[in-house]
Amino acid sequence: MHTWLSLDQALGWTAAVLTLVTFLCRDMRRLRLTALAANMAFIGYASLAGLWPVLALHLCLVPINLWRLGQSLRPIPAWTSADPAPRRLARAPPHRGLRCRRRGAASVPGRHRSAASHQRRCFNLAK
Repeated sequence: MHTWLSLDQALGWTAAVLTLVTFLCRDMRRLRLTALAANMAFIGYASLAGLWPVLALHLCLVPINLWRLGQSLRPIPAWTSADPAPRRLARAPPHRGLRCRRRGAASVPGRHRSAASHQRRCFNLAK
C-alpha cells in the first residue's frame, strides 16, 4: 500500500527541487522568479512544519529577490560612442603602479601613484 506525502512534505520537496532549479538557470530573471517560487514553497513548508528559522530566512529572502528582480527588469541604457560612460563605470579599481600609455605623464615615467591619477592624466577625466 502506498502512502501519499503530507502537504508539508510535498511543499518541502517542491521547495528543494525549485532551489535546485535556480542553480541551473542561466537567465537572471528566470533565476529570480524560480527563487521566489522556492521561497514561497519554503515559507509554506516551514509554516506547516513549525521550522521557525527556515521561515525567518525565506521571509527575509523574498524582498531581496523582489528587489533584484526589479533591477533586472529595468532597461539598460544604450550608450553611444559619443556619450561618456557614467563616472562609476569609468573608475578603475584602486591598485598601485599602473602603466601609462602616454610616456612622461607622471613624475615617474610611465607610472602613476594611484588609479585616480592615472585616469585623470591619461583619460582626461575630471576629479
